[in-house]
Amino acid sequence: MASFPRKESLLNLYFIRVVAYILANLLRFLVSDKNKDEMTECLEEWNKTYPAAINPTTSTEDMVADKNLAREKMKDILRTIFGDIATSKLTSTDRTVMQIPVLGGYHAYVPMADCWPIGSLKQGSRLSHKISFTDNVSSKKAKPYGVKGCEIWSKIGGETPVSQSEMVYLGTLTTTPYTINYDGTQGGLMVYYWVRWVDKKNKGKWGPGFSGIILP
Repeated sequence: MASFPRKESLLNLYFIRVVAYILANLLRFLVSDKNKDEMTECLEEWNKTYPAAINPTTSTEDMVADKNLAREKMKDILRTIFGDIATSKLTSTDRTVMQIPVLGGYHAYVPMADCWPIGSLKQGSRLSHKISFTDNVSSKKAKPYGVKGCEIWSKIGGETPVSQSEMVYLGTLTTTPYTINYDGTQGGLMVYYWVRWVDKKNKGKWGPGFSGIILP
């Protein structure tokens, strides 16, 4: 069954994204008209009560209670729809967007999802870069279903790279953030980074390149 985000701000984004995804795949998922209508009605109620409940100027005990009720109704209808979808119809991208893991037993190889990491750089202490990444589909720090890690390559100094041949492989990150340390002779140089998801067999698409100066 789906793993719903615990933080309500993330849950709000999840509801909006997943409902849109289900509506775009109604025929493939064989969602009934009844469940579709109930899902959209629940989302409308959530979209009305959630902003009011978290706004200090409009929030009341009754509004928070209505928001909590709308949240549980939204979860219930999504669980119903997810439970009706044949497991064989779920692609790796479906599982990534809807956050539905594979549970128990032997799992056949799942092809690489059509997604990529969005890397970012935070310049911490001198001579170090802190690299973070999120998935472009889920916007979460967690790796997509079936992904082994985030492969990171870099180029120090010079012009912006246009080919992987200009880059050096740094490693495959399984957690974020990750700190890279440099030596004193590299202070003041620009570092260019490329990242992509990898699994046991394949390499994913490159995410957007990003860069930063090594603080001396």
